[in-house]
Amino acid sequence: YRVLAKLGEGGMGAGYRVEHIRMGKILALKVLRSDLAKQRSSVQRFHQEGRMVSRLSHPNTITVFDSGETENGLLYLAMEYVPGRDLAEILASEGPFEERRALRIIIQVLRSLAEAHEAGIIHRDIKPGNIMLTRTRDDPNMVKVLDFGIAKLTEAAQAAAHEITGGADLVGTPSCMSPEQARGKELDARSDLYS
Repeated sequence: YRVLAKLGEGGMGAGYRVEHIRMGKILALKVLRSDLAKQRSSVQRFHQEGRMVSRLSHPNTITVFDSGETENGLLYLAMEYVPGRDLAEILASEGPFEERRALRIIIQVLRSLAEAHEAGIIHRDIKPGNIMLTRTRDDPNMVKVLDFGIAKLTEAAQAAAHEITGGADLVGTPSCMSPEQARGKELDARSDLYS
């Protein structure tokens, strides 16, 4: 991958717009912060995100293509590049949406979540900053749900996959958490719907 531009930075790492050199395809690369790459739980969570999202194929969910480690030990996920702005930016600049537009966006988010929930995946960080709007030929408000970095498998899905993920970890964005998530209780799909 050839790095073209830095897209942003968050608590877990940074995102870059990159070009896949052999294919000439533009992608987004999410790189785990180097200090977190030394923490076993962060590395597990990062790998889990790649595994979980790669199982999802809904058009309103970000697509993950690849994961790996750079020569200097940085972990990365390669995913589709979504040009556009996140919902938090748009709401800050435009203010509240008219009802029809809001419904079209919410329905797309719910469709993405429905597939994740059917696969036993709870996002745990649904918020405007993790909902990207992009313009397509057919839809000026095409939604992509991003950042499954703190997603969790439901207990049934964990048992089926034989995975262990810190049960009732208190993770997420406090202002967008469901009451049960804020209390550190066991979650199910309803928590994402609340958020």
